Amino acid sequence: MNRKLLVILALLVIALIVAYQSQRWEFDRTLFLSSFKNVHVGWLIASIITTFATYALRAVRWQVLLKPLKEIHLEELFSATLLGFSAIYLLGRPAELVRPAWVSRRERVPFGASISVIIVERLLDFMVLVLLFGLTLIVIELPVSAQAGGPMGLMKTTAWMMLAGSAGAIVALFFFRSQIDRITAFVPFKRLASLLHNFAQGLAFLGNAGSFGTVLVHTLMIWILIALQFWFMMLGMHFQFSIAAATLVMVFVAIGSIAQIPGIGGGFQAGFVFCLGTFFSVPAEKAIAASLIAWIVTYAPTVGVAALYMLFTGLSLKDLRGLETS
Repeated sequence: MNRKLLVILALLVIALIVAYQSQRWEFDRTLFLSSFKNVHVGWLIASIITTFATYALRAVRWQVLLKPLKEIHLEELFSATLLGFSAIYLLGRPAELVRPAWVSRRERVPFGASISVIIVERLLDFMVLVLLFGLTLIVIELPVSAQAGGPMGLMKTTAWMMLAGSAGAIVALFFFRSQIDRITAFVPFKRLASLLHNFAQGLAFLGNAGSFGTVLVHTLMIWILIALQFWFMMLGMHFQFSIAAATLVMVFVAIGSIAQIPGIGGGFQAGFVFCLGTFFSVPAEKAIAASLIAWIVTYAPTVGVAALYMLFTGLSLKDLRGLETS
């Protein structure tokens, strides 16, 4: 299906749901609008600065992952990270391919190897995210109604399944890399065998315990920074949340963000609203307004800086789409 048509249909569905709900529930416009006025700009700026710090640390982690293949300058990886996340915001999840494609073209790194590095990144991200979620459940004090079964019980089960799946996938990648020659010996197609070898090249860092440990530390630091970003953001919207409560919001937003409508989000806001309403009893109008502010604070600075970079380097959105489909 054409992507533009898909977006239009998604917007129509959202509009119908909102229209249906508005008939059943009296929307408090005053509370909704006041949420946009009552913000602490200083905390929101701190959140934005922390967001860019996470991009910098992601670039450092990426450099360690790619080092067995090629030594790449940090500024190149930072710009690729910035462009990659901007592409995801503007074009949706398929734009995950922009980052590996960019490095593959600019640095002559095999595309299959770049893809394998991104896959490892995402698996490690899932593992650390679930671990933080588990720690948050130990520390945070939630209302009794939120703790008993229901969504929280489902989330606990899902979280541990994700952790087990991610750990299993990492073990499978270790095995795949160590047995690549034996595996490709059974592959009858030379091109496919070559692609599998390129993919295994991107896993070279797994053969070095020091590199793997460094990547794990970087991943933990990245998600601690993201938790701080959300904490600053919540304080900027006058939610007197602990950092543990902000981390819980971050987990739900991260899971919701897997499903993104290009240029709009959707999953980001849905995760935000669901968490605030379900676990912290925040009124729907205030939760919706907060989700929109959070999306703008996260989205606009990233896309704005990326747009300036693209302007000075002569790149266009069409070029990013080309990378996505390459």
